[in-house]
Amino acid sequence: MNATTTLRTFVGRTAARTSVHSDHLASKAQQQLAFSSSLQSPSTLTWLSSSYSAARSFSVDSTTGQAPDIRLYQYHICPFCNITKSVLSYAKLDYERVEVNPLTKQELKPWSGDYKKVPIAVIDEEQVNGSEQIIDALLNTEHVQQYLQSRWNDETETSDKDVMTMQQFQNSENSQKWMRYAVDDLAALLYPNICGTLGDSYDAFSYVKNVDSFSGGQKLSIQMLGSLAMYFAASRVKAKRNITDEKKALKEALDKFEHEGLDDGKLSFCSGVSTPDLGDLAVFGVLHSVNGLQAHTDSIQLRGGPVKEW
Repeated sequence: MNATTTLRTFVGRTAARTSVHSDHLASKAQQQLAFSSSLQSPSTLTWLSSSYSAARSFSVDSTTGQAPDIRLYQYHICPFCNITKSVLSYAKLDYERVEVNPLTKQELKPWSGDYKKVPIAVIDEEQVNGSEQIIDALLNTEHVQQYLQSRWNDETETSDKDVMTMQQFQNSENSQKWMRYAVDDLAALLYPNICGTLGDSYDAFSYVKNVDSFSGGQKLSIQMLGSLAMYFAASRVKAKRNITDEKKALKEALDKFEHEGLDDGKLSFCSGVSTPDLGDLAVFGVLHSVNGLQAHTDSIQLRGGPVKEW
């Protein structure tokens, strides 16, 4: 089945309408061009939020439930954090982001207990550890379920069979397949690609310059020591997975997604319908975690094909 919308469409209709001529809204090629241009934004949150600004109004009242209060503890370049953020943005949920110092993890002490990984979310004052657990908790709220179903009903322009359901979005075989691919395979391959050399690793930690909560000394130490630690961590990933050429391994993983997930470009989403499922959001979150880095340019921008257009 050919879907006529792209990831640019699923985060807001107005962005697509202003990116192409009104008499060519059905053109998949033009919608993909609009999406590709949007990827140049340096911030996932900024890009997704701007697209949402014209999304269908969804008021919170007694029938939809109150939106949960969310605080997310993260690392900026963590693929698992970015999977979580892609779901938060897709569900149009406001949340507070707290950047965690990867050296001291002071932001997590002492309240997080023995768990010192990210992401951690505090949802309505309840601590939830790990990206998949956070996503499950959010998707189980009445507010998110009703918002998403309303959104899917509104965005579907074809037959009734194309209307996404919560079961299909979260638990279908296809959704789980690509969720596991994003978490177990794609995310692991990013570390050797962004931290394969000391120079690349140092560049990957340049995000700390924009974290206002870190002092000048903290920013310097994180970029110096953090990049060194991640370089050795990336080397361990390569050894564990028997990777001799990290760029080739990432290319092969993306080839698999293009061929099996997007049917060599015939599909706009690996969900197979006109709106994305959780697998789509997970893959997008992982890929966007390296946006602005050389690995993003090498593996996505220069490869061409469906993934670049996606």
